[in-house]
Amino acid sequence: MDKKNFKRSIVSGILVLAVSAAALIGTTFAMFNDNSSTGINIIQAGTLDVALVDGSGNSLVGETLGFVDDEGELLGNILWQPGETYKLQPIYIKNNGDLDFVYKIVVNGLDGQAALNEYMSWTVKVNGVETEIANFEQTLAAGAANVKVELIGTLSAETPVTMMGESAQGITLTVYAKQTTDGATYAEA
Repeated sequence: MDKKNFKRSIVSGILVLAVSAAALIGTTFAMFNDNSSTGINIIQAGTLDVALVDGSGNSLVGETLGFVDDEGELLGNILWQPGETYKLQPIYIKNNGDLDFVYKIVVNGLDGQAALNEYMSWTVKVNGVETEIANFEQTLAAGAANVKVELIGTLSAETPVTMMGESAQGITLTVYAKQTTDGATYAEA
C-alpha cells in the first residue's frame, strides 16, 4: 500500500468512527429525553356587576326615588326646614356578578341651587348602622342576599336665611364597585 492510500484509509476510518460516535450519542440522547403535555382548563375572568333594585328586585336605574316617612309611605313635596331629616325610600344593592366587591355610594348631579347642598349632610344606614356617606364602604360577596340601604339627608340647623325658597334638583345616587383585591380602584366618577 502506498502512502497516499494509507492516508486515505486512516482519514476514512476516522470519518467512519466520527459518524458512528455521533449516531451513538444521538441514540443515547434520545433514549434519555422525553416530554408529555396536558390540556389546561378554561381561564376566564370573573364579572363585577353591581345593580340597584327595589324590595321586589326591580331595577331602579333611571327611576326617581322619593322620601318616605317612618312607616315607609312616600311623602309628597317636602319643604325642608333647617334641622330636619328625611329618609329616601330604601334601595337594595345587588351583586349580579361572580366576584366579591367593595362598594361606596355617592350623591351627585346637583342642579339648581348647588349651595343648598353645602348645608346638607348625607348618611347611609345598612344593617342598623348609620355612617356618614363620605366614610361608607362595604363588601358584598358574590351570591349574597341583596343589601338594604337607606340614604338619610339632613338640612343643617345653620342654613342661612338666604337659602329660603331655593331648591336643588337632579340629585343622583351612584354606586361604585371595585374588586376586593389589593390595588383595585373605583371607576372614575
